[in-house]
Amino acid sequence: MNLTTRFVDSFSLTDDLLTQIIQDKQTISLSLRQLSKLHHLQKMLEEFQFLNIVYSDQSRVRKMMLTRTKSNLNLQQQLCHQIDKKIEDFMKLFKKLDSILFYTMNMQLMSENCLEFLQQIADLILGSPSFTVIYEINKKVNGMSTHIKDIENAYQKLLKFKESTNVQGSELDNLFGTNELYVYKNKYSYLIYDVKDVPFKAFPDYRLILDQFISLAYDFQKEIYDKENLVSIIRGIKSRFIKNSTRICQEIIRQQVTDVLSSQCWIEMPDQIQYMNDLIIDQHGYVVLPVKLDKKIKYYIKIESPNIDMITFSDYIQQLWQRLTYQLKDLKNEEFLKQMLEVNSPNKLYIQLDGDGNIRYQSCCIPDSWYFMLIKGGSLEDLQLEQVNKQSLIQKMQELKSSAKGAVSVCQICFGDKAVDVDLFAKRNEEDEITDYYIVFNAPKKKFEDDHRISSQMSSESKLQELSKAALINIKMEKLSKACNVMREYLKVNLNDEEIIDLLKEKDILKEVYNQQSITDDIRSSYVMEYYKAESSNVMKDPVQGSQQYIIESELTNIKKFDLYTLDANDISNLSDYSFDITVVQDKNEQLRYTWALFHLCNFIDLYQINKEVFYQFTVIVQEKYSYRQNPFHNFDHGFTVAHACYYIIKSKSMNQYFDKFIQFTALLSALCHDIDHTGRNNHFESQKLSKLALRYNDESVLENHHASVMFKILQKEKYNILSSLSQDQFLIFRKYAIANILGTDMKKHFEIVKLLELKLSKLPDEPFIQKEEDKKFLSSAIIHTCDLTMQSKTFKMAQKWSNRIATEFSDQVAEEKQLSLPITQHFLPLGTPNFNQLLAKQEISFIKFIVKPAYDLTAQVLQTGLEVPLKNLEDNLKEWENQK
Repeated sequence: MNLTTRFVDSFSLTDDLLTQIIQDKQTISLSLRQLSKLHHLQKMLEEFQFLNIVYSDQSRVRKMMLTRTKSNLNLQQQLCHQIDKKIEDFMKLFKKLDSILFYTMNMQLMSENCLEFLQQIADLILGSPSFTVIYEINKKVNGMSTHIKDIENAYQKLLKFKESTNVQGSELDNLFGTNELYVYKNKYSYLIYDVKDVPFKAFPDYRLILDQFISLAYDFQKEIYDKENLVSIIRGIKSRFIKNSTRICQEIIRQQVTDVLSSQCWIEMPDQIQYMNDLIIDQHGYVVLPVKLDKKIKYYIKIESPNIDMITFSDYIQQLWQRLTYQLKDLKNEEFLKQMLEVNSPNKLYIQLDGDGNIRYQSCCIPDSWYFMLIKGGSLEDLQLEQVNKQSLIQKMQELKSSAKGAVSVCQICFGDKAVDVDLFAKRNEEDEITDYYIVFNAPKKKFEDDHRISSQMSSESKLQELSKAALINIKMEKLSKACNVMREYLKVNLNDEEIIDLLKEKDILKEVYNQQSITDDIRSSYVMEYYKAESSNVMKDPVQGSQQYIIESELTNIKKFDLYTLDANDISNLSDYSFDITVVQDKNEQLRYTWALFHLCNFIDLYQINKEVFYQFTVIVQEKYSYRQNPFHNFDHGFTVAHACYYIIKSKSMNQYFDKFIQFTALLSALCHDIDHTGRNNHFESQKLSKLALRYNDESVLENHHASVMFKILQKEKYNILSSLSQDQFLIFRKYAIANILGTDMKKHFEIVKLLELKLSKLPDEPFIQKEEDKKFLSSAIIHTCDLTMQSKTFKMAQKWSNRIATEFSDQVAEEKQLSLPITQHFLPLGTPNFNQLLAKQEISFIKFIVKPAYDLTAQVLQTGLEVPLKNLEDNLKEWENQK
């Protein structure tokens, strides 16, 4: 009996003994540590038995391998080298995207550098900096290219492939002088690029990335340089690559095996097919290699007639995949932390530096109003601050390095009537060495002259109250240990419990909530409630005071609501579509997310320092006020659709010639709320009925006055006040324009608006359109009035849907008029009327010809650009309604 056999037998005896102990057939006295060692020996036995079977000369598997494969060591080394290189290149892609993202946040985009910028992105996602984008809008062909001069001619040749999504260059008959091209077509555009061996073409989200690239090229062609939009798109691209990174790495392995070994190779998942747990040759002669992680099979690599040693190659793949899995996990965790910072603290700017002072991450663009800082490069030296602030930052970094502290306050930077507090955090490794610094520029706050002077003027009574409050907050350390662990994990800093508590007190994050009744309805209706324990029995209680203590980070968005404040390329694409249909979005939270996106993508959330929790509460109450009567037409879907039409115009930049950002923000918000708390009836009905609203507003724009009033009543409440950062003068301007915008949606004023637009346009260019403040206010209200007529300017399918909705609402009004013995509104078309569809078509034709189209035509003449799509839709819809008449 040789040594190996004896070794295996001894393990077998051990294994049998352990099995009997587990089954209570044997009793043995072992410590927990000894039992753990016994389990470890059992696992070693399993691995040893497998290796002995595979590597022994009598092994059936080894014999089959030797007879069916011809081992080629050089080829195997080449294959492993290529796989390592390609995966390394893919992992570098994320750093390159970070560099582009950093460059985007701090560069000045101009027509001179936009093509070079697009080439950098193309090189990453297409595999080559060469590309051509061709699109047709309003029968006009345009585009951008690095290697094709005659865009018009190229487009005409491409038309024969109109029904094809993907066309290989060889099928184009050397259309562009080479057959090494790939053509991708979406709804309106073609993207042509060099065929390169990029592994991520296979994953489903790749089409969305190509669509975003086309969108960028279109914006740059139109000289639309929206930095926030660019940042969102690049982050969306990176997010999709991370999401699909596992599949991409599998595709890299498959491609390299196919290319280097000249053998067919497949990746198969365990849910698709089940093989044995070990390396085998299947019935067709294919070698099947299971790739495992923690003894669980993740996928199979199936190769046809490989001419390498599959046993050693299997070992290589197992080690590679284990290493790669941990790398991808770290990447995903790091990206998740960044998203948490970006979403949960949108009014803060985070800058991450490595130990050598190189900038690794920046959470957002520097606000335009922050004239006190600038970033010109990728290191601490390139961070432009006043000398005294820069010096203070460097000193604090040295202080953290020479101490065990995890965070320090750096300085306060004052600009105008605002001040920004700057903090510094240190991330340490297991050896307590600083690996990264996080510089945090907090949200601007109102500047006070002298906090110490204010403190000294406090009365003795108020001082006593402050001391009492401080004593209550000073609760037992052991009760906060769990909460501190959570904060330590989230912040990724090496702080002890006392330092965390001090930091939370300093930032006014640690708060006291007394007893169960202190959880108010405001808190209960908020998703902040999810930070509290659901049952009082789970809450920490002080046996003496009977109070309940919590750590509440008011700016932290609960992870369950994380998606409310995230956007991907598909979302941006949806909102860029004039005919985006919110009615197909059934989830109320999804509707709120899209509502937030309208304001976020216009940069209004950051520009006017709107707290996200307050914005969430505001949109919730607006949604409820629109929805509780369940109107078929005048509901939240309608309010959002009108706001989206306004957003579409804002994003076209056509309003910039007349209005600053603040007036555009006012327009968007008043568009959203223009029909809030609508009764589902018209002004004539309210007046005939002598309703409370009609009596309150003396029959003058009854509903419009009510909508404006409801909006401002909501904004009066602190928890809904998204305008809290505005000065008094700004608020008065907002109120003046918002009221004018909402009152302008009264259809009774339609012809007055049209007539005045015609008059002012007729005087151009001798007289400017805007001569005084009243002209500006009129134009703003005229644009919102036009947006309110948006339903028939969508695609015909949407126009039909909204026509049926308004007909349903009219039917309800006619039914109530009959019930109340009021005069019946004659032009309303109740459901069930004979030849309803034909009559509805006639009504919509008249409505488009005499109401909607004149408003859009005149507004388009004023704005000059931005309304091409709705004007074309109106023409198309007229034809469609004519066909149904």
